[in-house]
Formats: sequence, structure tokens, C-alpha cells
Amino acid sequence: MSTSHRSGESPGFFAFAREHTFVTIFGIVTPLAVFAVFVGYPILFTIYLSLFEWNGMTPDKTFVGLENYRHMIGDSHFQIALINNFKWLAVTLAFPVLAGLLIAYALRNRILPAPALVRTIIFFPVTMSLISVGLMFLLILNPLFGAFDTVLRSVGLGFLVTEWFGNYKVAIYTLAIVSGWAFTGMPMIFYYAGLGDVPKETFDAARIEGAGHWRMLTKVAIPQLRPVTAVVVMLTLFESLRAFDLVAVMTKGAPFGYTNVLGYIVYLESFWNTRFGYGAAISVAILAVSALMALIILKKLMKGAFDV
Repeated sequence: MSTSHRSGESPGFFAFAREHTFVTIFGIVTPLAVFAVFVGYPILFTIYLSLFEWNGMTPDKTFVGLENYRHMIGDSHFQIALINNFKWLAVTLAFPVLAGLLIAYALRNRILPAPALVRTIIFFPVTMSLISVGLMFLLILNPLFGAFDTVLRSVGLGFLVTEWFGNYKVAIYTLAIVSGWAFTGMPMIFYYAGLGDVPKETFDAARIEGAGHWRMLTKVAIPQLRPVTAVVVMLTLFESLRAFDLVAVMTKGAPFGYTNVLGYIVYLESFWNTRFGYGAAISVAILAVSALMALIILKKLMKGAFDV
């Protein structure tokens, strides 16, 4: 008997690979190779490029070390974009995540009629291109003939009408709400599936004790859905930090750069200002912020989530 099998020890990786060649090649090696080529290499190259000054057209790059990062920290455009991304995240956590949870609960408990139809309608915007969504809401929120302002005026709320994309105080929130509208179906589907895994007896026991829907949602459903909430919040985080499409279509950073987000700044610096090194540095910052926030959120949400 080989040493790897002594005392009930499991065989090593190479012994497993010899015995399960197909699984090793297509289940381990191939995914790792795809990840290394399409994810690992671009990340490493972006980090490498962030240490240079390069216009993207000549083969020569000038090594500048951490200068791009020093410039980034003092760049007011970067600061505004970073704050806007956090505002975007706050709105998408408050709107689509909460709305998705409430809709999923209502569907599971048959509070809403025709649950299959409602689920399809709510999820449909997720399948739409954000370019299409942006163009659609440019018409809906047009201050002259848009449907939304027309409805506000017809119900006596004309004083709320504003330049939704021209008013720098509300423009970034308008973009985030539009993004949230398109994203609501995703958390709804996750929560709908998660609620299906909550034991029916748990809800039945709460009903017997006289609990209403609000108490069952807050005291029974939400604690059971912590792993699902972790996934939903992570997806929302990444969706917020990679925001680009709606800004590019609807405002292009206007008014006066107050709707710029990090993804759009990367685009402007790289392809308009031909500063690919600086654009790469901002990309690395996005990666670092995403990783840091993901670790914090996971630590908070997953603490004790699987305790028995």
C-alpha cells in the first residue's frame, strides 16, 4: 500500500488526478486556466500598467512608479466620482434590495395576485440592456413631455417637477434609482428562492402565536435569509461600483461632472485623455475598494449565519 493511503489518509492531488483524468482536466485545470487568462492576467496587467505613463498608441511607456496613485488621491474628479459611487450603492441597497425582499415575501405568501406573472414582470428589466433602459428613461423623465412629470402635474404635484438630469443635487440619485429599477428583479429572485428553503413549519408556528406578516418577515424570514442577503448585497456592491452604462447614455457626467462615477472616469481618462496609466490606476482603486468592502460586508453578514 502506498504511503498516501496509510492510516486512512486520502490520496494526494496527483494520485487523484491520475485516477480521475476527465474531472481534473475539465473540472479543475480548464476553469483555472480560463480564470488565469481572462481574469488573472488582465488584473495583473492593469496593476503593471498603473505604474507607467502611456498614451495607448506608442510602444514606449514611461515608468512613473506610484505617481498615478498620488495624483489620483488629490484629483477632485476622482473624489467626486468615488462619493457618487457610494451614493449609488446606498440607493441601490435601500431601493432594489428592500423592494426585492418585500416583493419576494409577498409572492411566496400569495399576497399579490398572479405571482408567476408578477415575478416575470419584475424580473424582465434585468434582461434588458442598460443602454435601452437609459434611452427609455430619458424620454420618461424629459421635463417637457416626459410621462413622469406629466403624471406629477396631473395629480397636483407639479412643484416636484425638476430637471432630473440637469439638477446637480438630484441627478446622481435619479441615475441610481433608474439603475435600481432595472436591478430589482435580481434580489427578488434570490429572496424568492431563499424563502422557499425556509421550513414551512417555522411560519406556521409564528402564525399560531399570532404573528402578522411584518413580524414574520422581520423575526422569521430575514434571520433565515442571511446567507442570501450576503450574496444579494455583494451583487449590489459590484453592480454599483461598475456603474458606467447609464452615465454614458444619460448624462455623460453632466452637469459639470457631478454625475461622474469611477467607471466613467476610467473611460474618460483612458480613451479621451489617452492617459491609460492613470486610467489603470483608477481601475486598481475600484478593485481595491470592491475587495475591501466585500470583506467587511461578508464578515458582518455571515457572522453566525451557519451556526446550528
